[in-house]
Amino acid sequence: MKKQVIEYAGVPVGISIPDGNRIKFIAVKYPVIDLDGASYDTLRDLHSAIHAHMAAQAGDGQPAFLDAANGEASPASRNVFSAA
Repeated sequence: MKKQVIEYAGVPVGISIPDGNRIKFIAVKYPVIDLDGASYDTLRDLHSAIHAHMAAQAGDGQPAFLDAANGEASPASRNVFSAA
């Protein structure tokens, strides 16, 4: 595993770094700062945590991320995550 940029809805929100046999998330955007420093077993677990966190924050002024990821204009098959 190597360092990767983690994007949500096309916006870089952090990086993942190896942490033993786990993945540590380093947040670079305020909407996901609560997840900063958390460790996950897989990138899929990290993506799920970000998605759940953003959904829970829907009423807290983060509509740009949520609309881009879940809005009507977004096709259901679109992957809102990318790791470069």
